Amino acid sequence: MLVGLSKAYLYFDVAFVVVIISLLLQGWTLAVAARRLYVALPRADRGPRRVELDLPGQLEQQLVGYPVRAKSLYFRRGLIPSWSKPTLVIRDQHILSPAEAEPIAPGDYIYLLAPPEKAEALDRFFVDMTPSSAPDPHLLGDFVVSGEITLGNLAEIYAIATDTEHAKLTLADYFDVHLDHAPKEGATLELDSIVLVARSIGGGRVNVVGLRLPEDEEKVVPPTRIQAFRRKLADLWSSVAGV
Repeated sequence: MLVGLSKAYLYFDVAFVVVIISLLLQGWTLAVAARRLYVALPRADRGPRRVELDLPGQLEQQLVGYPVRAKSLYFRRGLIPSWSKPTLVIRDQHILSPAEAEPIAPGDYIYLLAPPEKAEALDRFFVDMTPSSAPDPHLLGDFVVSGEITLGNLAEIYAIATDTEHAKLTLADYFDVHLDHAPKEGATLELDSIVLVARSIGGGRVNVVGLRLPEDEEKVVPPTRIQAFRRKLADLWSSVAGV
């Protein structure tokens, strides 16, 4: 318009309409499209308020304290790593032993002994749990299952041995208890004759688990074209997002 082009107002109107349509349609549908393509990333959650106290003369253990939250993994599942040990609970300005404080309630402050190099890994047990996304139903034929399946159910299907204590744990719980760090994609754990592989992480939890079966028992079904396309798209998105 400044240089006096012919029909300059028409160019301006067309550009204005194109930009508005792009903002309304593409902007508002981006999140929906990402979820449908299984490339949406969970929102980063702020870590819990962790209190660390070094114990004089004791280099192998550190006292770590957390507020207990109603939606935390510790409160809802009662899970805690085997390398940590609850030592005291503060409730209403009173100091209690873990046994005296049972049951632990939201609002309590719990202090645990943990190795200094693993103390930060306790954070995921005291943040609010986010709902896990359902696994892609098209991938279930490739020995991929939901992280909410229990070890007992898995043992019945694949004839593997598991003790009664672990039978009620979900696969996500099994990763939380036995890993020394927050789970990451590709993390593996052995379960009798099979290997569990973390395929998808959401909210700091494993929500899709791959099963690596013994080679002489099962032959993995090759992925379909749709499955291969979805995986390539997810890998591309991960590389672009820097995950």
